Amino acid sequence: MCTARDIDLFRTTSLDRAAARHLQRRRAADELVRIRHGVYVERNPWEALDGRSRHLVRMRAVIPLLRPGALFALDSAAAILGFPRLDPWPDRVRAVVPSLDHDVHRVGLTLHAGHVGADGRLFWGVPFSSRAWTVVELARRSSLSAAVVVIDDALRRGVSAAELERIAAETGPWGSVRLEHALEIADVRHESVGESYLAARAAELGCPDLEPQHEFVAPDGTVDRVDFWLPRLGIVVEFDGRQKYDDPAMLAGRAPRDVLWDEKRREDRLRARAEVRRFVRVTWSHLVAPERLRALFRQQGVPCR
Repeated sequence: MCTARDIDLFRTTSLDRAAARHLQRRRAADELVRIRHGVYVERNPWEALDGRSRHLVRMRAVIPLLRPGALFALDSAAAILGFPRLDPWPDRVRAVVPSLDHDVHRVGLTLHAGHVGADGRLFWGVPFSSRAWTVVELARRSSLSAAVVVIDDALRRGVSAAELERIAAETGPWGSVRLEHALEIADVRHESVGESYLAARAAELGCPDLEPQHEFVAPDGTVDRVDFWLPRLGIVVEFDGRQKYDDPAMLAGRAPRDVLWDEKRREDRLRARAEVRRFVRVTWSHLVAPERLRALFRQQGVPCR
């Protein structure tokens, strides 16, 4: 599988005139893709990359344009650190330069004035912001759902909520309301992007507090854990993503039909419990369209604002 590290960059600035003209002819023949002025890549490996990997290649392409002291930050640091993302990865690369008095915008590159804490590692010789700083800066600028998704991912990787709150206090009031709200919703018990997304959407719709990862124990010792539980209403809410049926890591060697059968048996056990009155399955299509989720919740007796 091709990765961002495998991609060769061809820069016209480093070539003589004949070689540069050869690149232009190859691009005209649709063999190359121009990812910024004077920088080309082979089309086939480029098209095999996902959005995050393409962003990483764009970051390599702008390195000669960075000013001294620059650190990759925001979306670009998130790409290095492997944060999940709800929106498509942007074409624009972002870096922070502490010596700047104001932001500088160039084609495909923004240099932000300000300060971020460094990770201590380098990406092709350039430092980048730490996981905690990246989370805070992204959350201040993102939608509530995107903020909860990145905060939850950081919590699962060992970043403490206290550290995020400390950095948030240092960065000032801009975006602080959204960040504080996201920190209230975020929970290390959310086990996937889908669960984080669902928790954020439920909060936006004014639904009651959802208890994540509640366990039901049967008399024979069988433990069935659900994504969310509303104890006062007796409602189980599950995020039902396709990943559990086709991701090899989640299948763990089982056939999809076996996973589907096990899931059915688990749901049957839960529905048979006296305290469970409703079992609600939420899919990704509900999350991207909040009114669709509101309609589902109202249909199933989950109160919304």
